[in-house]
Amino acid sequence: MSFDGLKTRTFTAVIGVSAILALMIYGEQWGMTLLALAACFGALIEYFIALFTFPEKRAQKFLGITVGFLLAALIIFRSSFLYEGISVLFLVLFVFYLFLAQTSSDSLTQLFSELSLTLSGVFYIGFLFSFWPKVKELELGTYWIFLVFLIPWLSDTGGYFIGKRWGQHKLSPVVSPHKTVEGAVGGIALATLGVLCYKLFIFSQLSFLDCFIVGILGAVLSQVGDLFESFIKRALQVKDSGVVIPGHGGILDRFDSVLFCGPFIYFYAKVAFFG
Repeated sequence: MSFDGLKTRTFTAVIGVSAILALMIYGEQWGMTLLALAACFGALIEYFIALFTFPEKRAQKFLGITVGFLLAALIIFRSSFLYEGISVLFLVLFVFYLFLAQTSSDSLTQLFSELSLTLSGVFYIGFLFSFWPKVKELELGTYWIFLVFLIPWLSDTGGYFIGKRWGQHKLSPVVSPHKTVEGAVGGIALATLGVLCYKLFIFSQLSFLDCFIVGILGAVLSQVGDLFESFIKRALQVKDSGVVIPGHGGILDRFDSVLFCGPFIYFYAKVAFFG
């Protein structure tokens, strides 16, 4: 990356992190809900634009975005008709593709592939983004939700700089050829160190054992989330998920690792602290 590119990336990161921190600390529950829904909507748009590139696929694109967003909204707001609402969403999706099977010139294999990829995107994005407000709702939720973002971002930072300086062994040549084993280890180390500092200066309720478990497993899952998004981009043959965040690409490019860390922090907190 050039110096100008790194400067743009850093400037955007500072602005973005400041805005997210403000929502975490001062936004109460509505701030995290708004952030999750806005990011979910943007990520769904990126995914389905990459999936359905032809103009004649507008209906599939619109339906995928709508179903994914409504799924997230139903879960986040804990609708009293959650089970019924999710059932209706998926039934609409299935009936729509059954209708296309009767009217479209596409083969059944093509349509089934589109349906499968649509379901994958709906679940991957709509479901995983819904964990952010759930973490915020926990007791001491502001402290827990900070970890959801802190661990992936430290892991990404450590992986980038340490991998660039000392990286020799490819981590996943097929899915993400630029990532290295050394970078992955560096990311885990920096994330764990960051959680230890977080305990010492801010979140004293964490034990040292919690710090190592959360730091190491959270960083590993964050890297898995990063690799999974790279897998999707290579499968769909796109370089970045979008261009909305200067220096970082799209929303999915920035939050891919956070998506996998969110459920882990939520369930760890529930089991270790509130179980």
